[in-house]
Amino acid sequence: MTGDRSIPSPDDLAGLQQAAIDHLFVGTRNAAQLAEEGGPMIVTDSDGIYVRDASGGRYVDGISGMYFRNAGHGRDEIADAIREQLGRVSMHIYAASTSSTVRLAAKLAQITPGGLTRTFFTSGGSESNETSIKMAQAYHNRTGSKGRFKVISRKGSYHGGTLGTMWLGSHPFLPREEYQPVPSHAVHVPNPNPYRCELGGRTPEECADLCARAIEEAILFHSPESVSAVIGEPVTQPFGGVVPGPGYWDRVREICDRYGVLLIFDEVITGFGRTGAWFGSDTVGVTPDIMSFAKGVTSGYFPMGGSIATGEVSDVFSGSADKTFKHMFTYTGHPAGAAGALANLDIMAREDLPGNARRRGLQMSDRLEEMKERHPSIGDVRGVGLIQGIEFVKDRETKEHFGEEVGWGPRLTQALTDRGVWIRVGSFILPLAPPLIITADEVDGLCDAVDEAITEVEEAVGV
Repeated sequence: MTGDRSIPSPDDLAGLQQAAIDHLFVGTRNAAQLAEEGGPMIVTDSDGIYVRDASGGRYVDGISGMYFRNAGHGRDEIADAIREQLGRVSMHIYAASTSSTVRLAAKLAQITPGGLTRTFFTSGGSESNETSIKMAQAYHNRTGSKGRFKVISRKGSYHGGTLGTMWLGSHPFLPREEYQPVPSHAVHVPNPNPYRCELGGRTPEECADLCARAIEEAILFHSPESVSAVIGEPVTQPFGGVVPGPGYWDRVREICDRYGVLLIFDEVITGFGRTGAWFGSDTVGVTPDIMSFAKGVTSGYFPMGGSIATGEVSDVFSGSADKTFKHMFTYTGHPAGAAGALANLDIMAREDLPGNARRRGLQMSDRLEEMKERHPSIGDVRGVGLIQGIEFVKDRETKEHFGEEVGWGPRLTQALTDRGVWIRVGSFILPLAPPLIITADEVDGLCDAVDEAITEVEEAVGV
């Protein structure tokens, strides 16, 4: 640290970057890394699918901020709705609500699939999944099954950063060795990834069947009387748009019903148009008992999320005081977030952003498949709508990844940055999830940059 605790002016780029190195935890980076890189990018302006930084660079936002800028940057309509609400009522008071919050709850009941009807609002995805797993356990407590506390999740999924959610699933780039012990409620089963089926499935259908069967076996092994819920994303993002094989979610729904286990869908990323439908649930044709959401509900213009339950689940929390869902956050149902969400959802419907995500997703899939034919480093391309990814391998036959010493991820990150695309690439996954407003020409431009960047890195490492 420099020891300088002065506050830099907004236009002092060097000062801002040094202050970030000295005083800010930047996600997944540390001070030494930031210093080596000269400090983090300082974003100063944004519009559409683009962001600009303090040094004058302009970049395609390749993963929508962090999978949330669905309606794109610079939407004054959303910002104005938030500002207007803050000017009238900046926050509800205890045991009361506001019109924007109530209207958003009604809107969500209208657009979510099946019988999802009642929402508990949160400030983000981790809180939403925390709420959902607590709601599931409380549901079983209210219905006379107090021993049901275990939650089955899939490896290669990500459900949040709180101590209650971080052990659900596993994120390849967020290891958890420092946060022991593994909580007793966490049970893990294989992810239905057709490219790397842990159970040996040779086709997407076979992998789907084996992985669904693994959930049933886990329920039976741990005893149905101890299992509260199964949680999963309709399409899994940590490994880059993993789409389960046909029939997987139908089979999981059937298994949950058979053993009285609740099904929770984590739609924090897949919700609000990203998969080419309003929700990933619509894409896979299965309705959960509880759905977690965040990110796209406001397109990231305000920290907002929630957990919406079916009438069958939510009704058990009605009646006498002892039946109440005993759960609360300070900023539950923030009226400004609700106002922003309503404006955002109106834009999404008016401009048919789910439909655009579907069309542009098909275009992107075609381009990625064509790249795979030409680039030996590409092991797999996958995804649906505008939640897609590329997995890189050293050897297609063995599916071995490049060693860390090769620096594949940093090299590709830099090559993309040089071409005006902002995506931080992990060791072997390139995620592609631009804002849902992206045009056909912009998809081609993004894919051209990815193609050129891969060529550059392949040549540099001798592939």
